[in-house]
Amino acid sequence: MRKTLFLYLLLFPCSLVAALAQNKVISGTVTGSDDKQPLPGASIKVEGTSQGTTTSVDGNFSLSVPEKGNLLISYLGYVSKTVKISENSVYTILLEPNTRLLSDVIITGYGNQNRKTLTSSVTSVKAEDIANVPSASSDQLLQGRAAGVQVSTNSGSPGGGIFVRIRGTASINGSSDPLYIVDGIPIQASNLAQNGVGGSTTNPIADINPSDIESIDVLKDASATAIYGSRAANGVVLITTKRGANGQAKISAGIYAGVQNLIKRPALVSGSQFESLMNESAVNNGKVAPYANPAAAINTQWNDLVLNDDAPIRNADLSISGGSDKVKYLVSANNFMQQGVIRNSQYDRSTGRVNLDFNANSKLKVGTSILYSRSQRAIVQNDDNISGAFSGSHFYPSNMTVYKTDGTYQRIPTIDHPLATVDEADINMATGRFLGTVFGEYEFIPGLRLKSSFSVDYTNNTESTYLNTFTNTGSAVQGSADIYNLNDNNWIQENVLSYQFDLNKNSFNVLAGSSLQESETKFIRSTGTGFPTNDFTQINAAAVLRAGSSSTSYGIASIFSRINYDYDKKYLVTLNVRSDASSRFGKSNRWGIFPAVGLGWLVSEENFMKDISFVNSFKIRGGYGITGNQSGIRDFNSLGLWQGAAYSGAPGVRPFQLENPDLKWETTKQTDLGFDLSMFNNRLTFNAGYYYKKTEDLLLAVPLPRSSGFQSVVQNLGEIENKGLEFALGYDILPKTSALSWNVSGNIAGNRNKVLKLVAPFNVYGRDLFRYEEGAAMYSFYMHPQTGVDPQTGTIQFEDVNGDGKFTSSADRKIVGNANPDFFGGLTNNLAYKGLDLMFLFQYSYGNEQLNWTQFFMQHGGSRATNYTESQLNRWQKPGDVTEVPKMVAANYASDLRPSRFVEDGSYLRLKNLSLGYKIPSKFTKKMMLSSARVYVSGQNLLTFTKYSGLDPEVTATASTSLTQGVEFFTTPSPRVIMTGINVSF
Repeated sequence: MRKTLFLYLLLFPCSLVAALAQNKVISGTVTGSDDKQPLPGASIKVEGTSQGTTTSVDGNFSLSVPEKGNLLISYLGYVSKTVKISENSVYTILLEPNTRLLSDVIITGYGNQNRKTLTSSVTSVKAEDIANVPSASSDQLLQGRAAGVQVSTNSGSPGGGIFVRIRGTASINGSSDPLYIVDGIPIQASNLAQNGVGGSTTNPIADINPSDIESIDVLKDASATAIYGSRAANGVVLITTKRGANGQAKISAGIYAGVQNLIKRPALVSGSQFESLMNESAVNNGKVAPYANPAAAINTQWNDLVLNDDAPIRNADLSISGGSDKVKYLVSANNFMQQGVIRNSQYDRSTGRVNLDFNANSKLKVGTSILYSRSQRAIVQNDDNISGAFSGSHFYPSNMTVYKTDGTYQRIPTIDHPLATVDEADINMATGRFLGTVFGEYEFIPGLRLKSSFSVDYTNNTESTYLNTFTNTGSAVQGSADIYNLNDNNWIQENVLSYQFDLNKNSFNVLAGSSLQESETKFIRSTGTGFPTNDFTQINAAAVLRAGSSSTSYGIASIFSRINYDYDKKYLVTLNVRSDASSRFGKSNRWGIFPAVGLGWLVSEENFMKDISFVNSFKIRGGYGITGNQSGIRDFNSLGLWQGAAYSGAPGVRPFQLENPDLKWETTKQTDLGFDLSMFNNRLTFNAGYYYKKTEDLLLAVPLPRSSGFQSVVQNLGEIENKGLEFALGYDILPKTSALSWNVSGNIAGNRNKVLKLVAPFNVYGRDLFRYEEGAAMYSFYMHPQTGVDPQTGTIQFEDVNGDGKFTSSADRKIVGNANPDFFGGLTNNLAYKGLDLMFLFQYSYGNEQLNWTQFFMQHGGSRATNYTESQLNRWQKPGDVTEVPKMVAANYASDLRPSRFVEDGSYLRLKNLSLGYKIPSKFTKKMMLSSARVYVSGQNLLTFTKYSGLDPEVTATASTSLTQGVEFFTTPSPRVIMTGINVSF
């Protein structure tokens, strides 16, 4: 034994020297094959050993390797490569970009799936698709890029809301916005603003920094959405943020700045034109002309006083990411500022994010995603507001001076002075938001995992208003102040057990889970009037104080399960079921069950397709499922409630709401059919789909007899259908491997919406402009059909709708169109040549009507002493004139008339985004200690082609009223944006 040990100790140094002698040191560079840029942090390992290293910031590496063997080189977003160790000591390694790596993986509910075996209708937008699209909000990145997803801007106001509909509007009282899930957290996405200063809304999704986004996956059919049950009737938008990866720290920074201008400015008459029109109106009404010399009139350009030319916009991003096999991290920060095209309106947002992944051991993984966002909004009264900045600058006559001789504002009755609206009203909103999740995942055996998570979405929203004595409201009460404070707290705890395994040709992916969610909202309002001077703006200085508060909450308990099965990678089945219980419903109907099935056939895997070499993949899919909606009712809507009341100064209570224990879920049943095709080495992709959605048991307020003591009670009565077609096409006209590459992608979709069942027709919005009735589409305009203007008399003419031989405003009114487009979509081109890249996106909408309600008030024919748009100059003046604008008389616009000529064709084609960039060659970036750098110029809303006569065919003034769409009423239009920026990484 001693002799053996002695020989071992003697020979060990020799064997060590021999082993070392067999190794050699090599060096080299790892770059991308597409742009020849170095890849910092790329992994180089010796196959079958623990030997390895990562590349430096300039892509270089040095490593001791054996005489024989293979090197394994990998880098996120690129195809891994195996290189044989040879006699060479210096290696130049090129990695091919894996453009299909991310696109082949689709994020689905509580997991992901390969696109090839997916049975659902899912549209994905990846980081590479939106990398060159500077945007204030993540949902704007979907505009024109996802088939069947209609995205439009509600208003050009900074931080304004976005209209998003996936396969149509599926509810009347309930929300029709999709469910947004960020890194697995279902988030609050409704408008939290309480201060009614116009029809526009805020956009809670704007709290998510677009630069943090790795992918956006839109789940459209019930087969995909049913796993989210009661919250998924309107589709699901899954937002996945970037995370760390193996390799040394990578620092990325980006900044852009630009200016915004109106695409189209309001065309108002001059002072002399105004006086001539008013003279003509007076004479036509048998009165004396009020203005003796219109040619000498002054000409005040009121819109110039409130508009902000060259409004600035800027953004700065910084992120640090990296990691090892043990820990991966990403830390990012962002600051965004946008001034509005109306003076003194502004949106500022600052965000910070931390994403961590920690492999505690080979079985346990824990992690967290944390976002904190702080935003400030300076708001100007506008949009659907008769006393807003834009309305005032339209209404005030052009022949009127801005100030009186004593320096005070020159005013007209009722409507606030435009300068007072922007300068004398101090309206602000401050929002702090925390969005965080912590999770743990344990793998018991290969493929069997349990993941538990706890998430919080907390928002504190404070709105403050002070209207001083130079405003109409403030002057009436000697100053007016309001403070609204809202706390919205949502938490959710989820557990998901999943098991993935194969049995011969049978592949299974099974999951089961549970979820508990609670939402609590607290609201406090304080108001004050009567201030000593305008120097005192805090409510405690007011002579009259009032306050109020309220709170509400609801909870959801859920269990769910899904089975994905495929046989031989050809025959695909997906089964989903979720059961939700909501505190909003009575005990008898608290639980709702939402099942779904999806089927697929991968035809291209059949033997009879093997000889068709140009087809890479061809799949036929279909599905059916049921989803729910509970947002059509308030919390505790099923209960009989009482509220506090005062009786002659004494406290008391009064009945507030009738009990309805039979309330149940709105349900949407959806059928989906489609196919996915990929050809010519995946250079051409084509997707087509048909869907039919029927929403039943709508939650609606049903009128009651006055003898009941209540106006209405919420019941399940009503039905809506949506059906449509979707098509998406992508083609690499020139492959990405060539010096010049060119990819084009486009989509088109058409949805048909119809109200199938209602208790009774009803009208909504001021002057009953919208009509809801059986057989009609939602967002239908209810007007008096104008047939023209009598060429001999100049009198406006209307259709005799009821056929009684005469026109009456109460009886001769009908639906004349709706705001839903016949079809919509987008077309994107991406070109690259060496370091240059060019992207441009056209977005379009066809067949939608837009109500130019601004023109209704500006073509008043002299019935008011307010200003006109230039369209009034097209009026009837003498016998034989052919026009739609009647004679200048005060009777043109009686308070009960709604001429249909103001409903216009709102179709448009818009160059939504354009970006031209240049990636600086590595020989220059190395000198600047950078791994990469790209400079670019970009534009948004550059060109618009439309017949619509208003300022913007895309916006809607009435976004805060969910049953309306397609109304321009002194709305802030979307601005044209020109910007330049730079992105660098270290």
